[in-house]
Amino acid sequence: MTRILISQAGVLIAVSLLNALFAGVRGFWSAVAGGLTYLIPTLITVLLLKLFKANPYLQSRMMVFGEVLKIMLSLVLLLAVFAVWHESLAFLPFFFGLTGVSHLVFLVLLRVKDYGR
Repeated sequence: MTRILISQAGVLIAVSLLNALFAGVRGFWSAVAGGLTYLIPTLITVLLLKLFKANPYLQSRMMVFGEVLKIMLSLVLLLAVFAVWHESLAFLPFFFGLTGVSHLVFLVLLRVKDYGR
């Protein structure tokens, strides 16, 4: 799980720097905000899983609860960012930051070999 967080942070840095090249400072901060709206809930979920590591029964419950919590916190953070920063937020860099961090797991860590066979 820690590897996922490190990978997501690395992707967020890369996407933010790319957006800084193409969209300037506004694009950089928008990409950072987009990535953090998913990275922070993931960090909280990982902390919950590590907290209940000693008890396998509770850890399995925390996995489900953590995923639900991650989705809800992501939505709340998305709404908070849009509510506070809606006038100066660049949507595409924000979306690229969010998508880069959230879909990293699907693209890299959960590759399905010989899918459909």
